[in-house]
Amino acid sequence: MLLENNLVNTIIHGNCSDIMQQMSPDCIDLVMTDPPYRKEFLHTYKYLANECPRIMRRGASLLAIAGHFAIPQIIKYFDGKLKYRWIICMNQFEGSHSRMAMGIEVMWKPILWYVKESYPAGRGFLRDGIKIEGKAGQKKANHEWEQDLDWCLYYIEKLTVPGDVVLDPFIGSGTVAVACKKLNRSFIGIEIDEKYCEIARNRINSI
Repeated sequence: MLLENNLVNTIIHGNCSDIMQQMSPDCIDLVMTDPPYRKEFLHTYKYLANECPRIMRRGASLLAIAGHFAIPQIIKYFDGKLKYRWIICMNQFEGSHSRMAMGIEVMWKPILWYVKESYPAGRGFLRDGIKIEGKAGQKKANHEWEQDLDWCLYYIEKLTVPGDVVLDPFIGSGTVAVACKKLNRSFIGIEIDEKYCEIARNRINSI
């Protein structure tokens, strides 16, 4: 099992579906991820729905950015697997925006929030929105789908405590892992593209 082999705080090269099947049950305190959400990659959310319920601890949360168009299908994937809790707004009103052929200018991104069994009481209030200031998150210096660090810092801090293990099955250039290191959380990152594994490792090592 991966956690027993001391692979916490590492970036693992491979397919996340295969890697998660090797992970110990009830070992993850938070899944925080930004899957590739173009139509041809919609099946990646099915990987999350199939594998995360087993490896998440009771009360653990899963937060995943999603394309607006994909929400009905993603909800079907998670039906009966994890408990739906909320949709969080990632406000990106400033800067440039994608324009869809259906006549919509995309000003914000949904973050779907699921919980294993029941959400723990006594954690206080969490905001259901974050604002990405200016053009932050649009520069894409390390990855074509890179998000600004602020998208995950707030929720990692609120949904975990120091030492908890955060999983990002689509770690990309390592933004979630960077946030974990800044907040004294442990992480496991999985990335199918070896080039981005190296970029992520270099970013983490530079902190």
